Amino acid sequence: MKYVILSKFKDMIFKSLHEKLLRKKINKSLIELSEQYRVKSTPIKSLGCIIDPSFPVSVDLFIDLADSIGLKEKDLKVITFQENKNAFNVFSSMNITPDCISFYGNLIGKDSLEFISNDYDLLINFFKSNSLLTLLSSKSNAKFRVGFESVRPELNDLIFSNNIKKFKNFKIELIKYLKLIK
Repeated sequence: MKYVILSKFKDMIFKSLHEKLLRKKINKSLIELSEQYRVKSTPIKSLGCIIDPSFPVSVDLFIDLADSIGLKEKDLKVITFQENKNAFNVFSSMNITPDCISFYGNLIGKDSLEFISNDYDLLINFFKSNSLLTLLSSKSNAKFRVGFESVRPELNDLIFSNNIKKFKNFKIELIKYLKLIK
């Protein structure tokens, strides 16, 4: 009994320390990101999407969005959050799980490292508050970033309201603003 209590206490301390180190890594990365000069590329030649599959969307919607802005499927990279690394993800072939982050808050997963190794003209942060996805996004090489107001404002150049409930409305608004921003 005593061992179980000590073990749980030790786990709580390690988890708390891990979360603190992760927050510190995110804050540092966001400071570096805010110091970058970012401008939307014209035309957009590459698109990265970081997606929380708890949103009611499918990868086909992002393929259609890429097509709508003049890209081919090969110009699109999609990575999704997955709570459990052993679960099958029908959404995307690239995943980030909690195991993809080291104890010190560094990205160590194969898919996450591959995703951040690419350069994107446009990065869509299709998630609400999620520290792992925030870290991944802040480490991604993107000229222009789009996301929702529920994440840290330093992360995105164009911020959409959380009130957008349907992907169709998001797509319409995104295309409209991309045309306005030269």
